[in-house]
Amino acid sequence: MDKIIKKRKIRAALCLAVYLNIPNKRQRKCWFPSTQQDWLEVANGFEQKWQFINCGGALDGKHIRIVPPPHSGAQYYNYKNFYSIILMALVNADYEFIFVDVGKNGRLSDGEVIESTKFYHKLIHGQLHLPNNTDTENNFNFVFLGDEAFSLHENFLKPYPQRDLSYSKRIFNYRLSRARNVSENAFGLIAARFRILHTPIHMKNPENICYVVLAICSLHNFLRMRDTSYTTSTSFDQENLITKELQVGDWRKNAVNMTKLESRNKKVATIAAKTNRDNYTSYFNSDGKVDWQDEMLAKEKA
Repeated sequence: MDKIIKKRKIRAALCLAVYLNIPNKRQRKCWFPSTQQDWLEVANGFEQKWQFINCGGALDGKHIRIVPPPHSGAQYYNYKNFYSIILMALVNADYEFIFVDVGKNGRLSDGEVIESTKFYHKLIHGQLHLPNNTDTENNFNFVFLGDEAFSLHENFLKPYPQRDLSYSKRIFNYRLSRARNVSENAFGLIAARFRILHTPIHMKNPENICYVVLAICSLHNFLRMRDTSYTTSTSFDQENLITKELQVGDWRKNAVNMTKLESRNKKVATIAAKTNRDNYTSYFNSDGKVDWQDEMLAKEKA
């Protein structure tokens, strides 16, 4: 037993060393944009690759399975009936993590997790140094993308509810889902490549588990930049160049399913938040239209 405990401590120490010593920014250890120009660079990636303007990243959260710490009771017991901590991350257009928050207990919902992050605190208090509307495409709000579980915000877009969707709203949902797919693929790839995520992580101190997950995210970014064998052209979901239909990536053949966060207690959206989403909806149905979007809806591929 002592040898097992010692191995776990060594593993945690190694993971912390990996996280702290991978070069930052362009090399890149979960580089978080800190200036308006940095955010515009991220947005340029989404516009060029996914035809989504003014986007600072796709946000998502997943449960990381753990063996519960001693005497922790039901603190880490989630709605899917297993123990976990939560990984919340912002992903750029190149499937890289640019913000990572890990360690919140598994009982929390999407909204509760994001609202307790430094990212959300800075967003709400205007401290992210986002581009001004005078510097964005069509003078729209700079935005982040999420799924149905998140709350709509002036700088945060989510899909329209599926009931009674108009054609224009279906178009918006398709365009949002298409760009947001980068986060699903990033999470899916680490689940497929890092086998420690295949079973509950067993460490006495939850902080050490956080070091493991942070090291995984950092290594993912580093290998995306440096190692051509880590990912190939077929690793991620990709669109057929002619039909634009989605072809699933190789990671889906090997990945362990990472459970989504529970959706509950969503806040009522403000008029400004709804207006912002409507502005993007109008844009994607007019000036921002792509040639194939109508066909995707006709084929029920969106």
